[in-house]
Amino acid sequence: MVLLLGVVSLAGSSCGDDDTDGNSPAEGTSAGGTGGGGGAGGAGGSGGSGGEGGGTVPSRCTPARSYERIPQRHSATVEDALDTFDNLSGEIEIQCGNCHKAPAQQGDFSYTGTPENLCNARGKSGKTLVDVMLSGEMPYMIGGQEALGRRLQAWIEQGCPAGTYVLPKGDMEVDPGGGIVTPREVGDALTELGSCIPDAELAGRDEELDERFAAMRSFEDLPVELPETDFVSLDAEVLARRGTFAYAPTYPLWSDDAAKLRFVHVPAGQAITYDPETKSLRIPPNTRFYKTFFRAVVEPDGVTRFRKMETRIIVTRERAKDAIFGTYVWNAEETGAKLLGTGLDPASPDSKELYLNGEPFPDYVRPYTADETTGAVQSYAVPGATRCVACHMGSESDSFVLGITPFQLHRRPRGEGGVYTPDVLADELNQLARLLAYGVVRGTVATLTPDDFPKLEESALPRQPRNADELNMQAYMAGNCAHCHNPRGYAVASKATLRGLDMSPGGSIFGFRMDSVGSDGLPYFPGVPASFDELAIRNSIPGGGIYRRVVLPTGAWTLREFGLPVENEEVSSFFNLHMPMHTASVDCRLPVLVARWWASVPRDYERGGQEAPEDPEAIELAMRAVAAAEARALHDCEQHRAIGWVLEDTTERYPYVPRNIDWKTKLDDWIRAEAVTSEHEALAKKVYAQGFFDLHCAFPGDAPEPDTVEQWMINPGTGRPRHPWSAIYWANPGEHIYAGICANCHGIHGDAQTGASRALRATSGARVASFPDGLFGPRWAPNENLATFHAPDAGEHDLGPDGAAKYLVWMATGGTTVSFGRTPEEETTFFNVFVNNRIVTAVPIPLDLASAKEAFKRSKANMLGVARAACDEIRTDAHRFGAAYDAAAASGNWVRILSNAVAPEFGVPMWRDVCTLGNPLTDDLRTADANSPEVDAWLRRAVFNAGVMAYIYIRDELTNGVIAVPRDACELKFPRE
Repeated sequence: MVLLLGVVSLAGSSCGDDDTDGNSPAEGTSAGGTGGGGGAGGAGGSGGSGGEGGGTVPSRCTPARSYERIPQRHSATVEDALDTFDNLSGEIEIQCGNCHKAPAQQGDFSYTGTPENLCNARGKSGKTLVDVMLSGEMPYMIGGQEALGRRLQAWIEQGCPAGTYVLPKGDMEVDPGGGIVTPREVGDALTELGSCIPDAELAGRDEELDERFAAMRSFEDLPVELPETDFVSLDAEVLARRGTFAYAPTYPLWSDDAAKLRFVHVPAGQAITYDPETKSLRIPPNTRFYKTFFRAVVEPDGVTRFRKMETRIIVTRERAKDAIFGTYVWNAEETGAKLLGTGLDPASPDSKELYLNGEPFPDYVRPYTADETTGAVQSYAVPGATRCVACHMGSESDSFVLGITPFQLHRRPRGEGGVYTPDVLADELNQLARLLAYGVVRGTVATLTPDDFPKLEESALPRQPRNADELNMQAYMAGNCAHCHNPRGYAVASKATLRGLDMSPGGSIFGFRMDSVGSDGLPYFPGVPASFDELAIRNSIPGGGIYRRVVLPTGAWTLREFGLPVENEEVSSFFNLHMPMHTASVDCRLPVLVARWWASVPRDYERGGQEAPEDPEAIELAMRAVAAAEARALHDCEQHRAIGWVLEDTTERYPYVPRNIDWKTKLDDWIRAEAVTSEHEALAKKVYAQGFFDLHCAFPGDAPEPDTVEQWMINPGTGRPRHPWSAIYWANPGEHIYAGICANCHGIHGDAQTGASRALRATSGARVASFPDGLFGPRWAPNENLATFHAPDAGEHDLGPDGAAKYLVWMATGGTTVSFGRTPEEETTFFNVFVNNRIVTAVPIPLDLASAKEAFKRSKANMLGVARAACDEIRTDAHRFGAAYDAAAASGNWVRILSNAVAPEFGVPMWRDVCTLGNPLTDDLRTADANSPEVDAWLRRAVFNAGVMAYIYIRDELTNGVIAVPRDACELKFPRE
């Protein structure tokens, strides 16, 4: 974890920062060449109004009436390039941790990551990390290993400080570049709507750049320097003459108190089109969006002004997945910005910022001086491309763009529609009319006015917000949560069971059931005290999962650490994933909103806390509960505003490097002796009916009758199907084993985009493997990497044509050596949270809940231990699930099994086939001692079979986009009821 020395901005937006110097906005003046109105001017060219060259056009850009002001620094001091130990160790962990961070000890080298350990760590040869980085001896590092080695060497030479250190000259300095000069009057006048408000007559175009951007196909085509884009100035008049205009959303995204400035450039002759019938916007391809992020700094004169940190660009395409995006990092002089991923460091221009797979662009953390009167240092975090995709994949307009929706463009006054910015001034309120006048937005009808746009409080009709607190909660979610928590968003894509928690406008928030349970089986909100009492209300609040996730940083916590009273030393622990994602600190408004939302619902405490919306006494108690809840939330937030940033890289090395590089010498002999046969291939394709899906989806009634109708599928009283045929849960062995054992960490897409993997990265530093990018990759040539284990030059280490399957089995039975927590207690807490009832019943594995949980916890990262436990149950043949299944099949009485929501009996036929494939189960084995060598050998072969089933599924299905659907996630196939 990178513990930053100050507030970190990730995707910064205004958080209602107050005016800092009292200056009135100044009239903007041009700060460079201007493009001609009417489209004649090109980038960097000059021209008069209407495209005629020559005379100067009088400024028609009036001072911006906007609440949020962003006055620019008066002096751009060139400072020493600084870094922090946490940032340095985080990058070393990404490059080296999976192989060498304890308990891993590949290549006979291991380190712990503490300052003292890294300062003195040496391998058996006596060489240090610096030695192998600078010499290039570590062949698996991706780009920049010499630069990282120089940073590590500088840190060691400066005494291995736990805080900041000075980098070698050039390192982490952004190439000076240049080309953007901001006059004092423009910088002083800057607001979230730009330096001034251009008249519609100033609206120009830039067809030359339109053509250039239209021809781009990928990140590599983006201009390396920011001045080569539409964003040539901070002067709103200059940009308007080129067809680039400022805007600000109604419900802004918060990211650690950074300010930001947004611009949009629609190609000449086109517009963002609004359809009043569907209440939706269509953004034309080749539209460019620019967002510049600022951090507040105290200058030598003691005045707080703002420093430009980064400018992001999105170039839209017809499909969201084809959008081109990148980030320009500003130099220390603030005269230019260079594209992250193209080599920011002038001392190492060939060392591009790359992920482990060689693709741009990873997380980038840059310390800077935040207070020039004291020298105080803070760190600024630029999110990598995978974080960008995670947030933007849920774009409402399916354009990759966030913050451009009907609700966001139509600004509303403070106090209406849940607006939470401190104030909304005249030019913010008339934003939509201005964008219509510029031609940036137009309608599908002849006339379009702001009144045609929807209101947030009417977004879910006939459902309406219970009260103002629920509307305020939805408003915040619209700007900060909805891009993930919607049917297309990252939250649902990574865990389908979150589909019911739709935070987008029109989703599930208005009238949300306060007794709902999350995907981890824990309640979203606390229970209601038996009787009303302000203290009881205060103490109840941390019982809700949503509240904990927005007030605490990622990690394991106990009730005592939360400041709650406990009666003994055995304090229950829970594991928290901080939300919103990709933020480093806590926006104290959010826990207050969550606490107030829960407390604001009027309840009848004498009747178990049931809702009583019309009861005057209940309404009065709710008002008192809200006050108590808010006080508790404010207290908790001040206690837990921990600042932290975890560098993430979920990619795999390219060219491919196995996660355990010692496989050639340490892979078990018993695995080497096994073989993948045609019988394995055939069984892997056999589909089994394994009970019914959880019945919370709208199952179509026109599915055909299966070829084989089993007794349990039919209602004996009517002779008709118990449920629609489509509600039957079908899975082949590989799908079953992957969904039930592997997906919890590796994810349903195999890309390690899960809560469990994020928690591991944030605590122990472990990186869960992405199958489509690693062993079964690369994505552009699926399964090409499988040949690693059967190569012509492998010699005695050649594992044969099925070598990759053997490697996978080894990695899942002992070859993976990672920690699931920094302490035994944290590891226990991790398993208590991420191995819950819902996880172990995702598919019908023939184990009882307690045995299944114990098998998961005992196996740790070597998850085929769960398959071993299941096959050991199959071995006895007298176990309750097999016996119950056989009895039901013989009698035709399936009532008891069908009445059990878990019904592990339905997994018995498949597991019997898997465990005994080429592995006969004799009477002697059924009764033999579980610890005997004979049983161990039989179970090893059974585990190999299970691993091969998962291998074939990943190889043939997962790499082709076929998801192994868990039984409790019918949403992946059918609409939710």
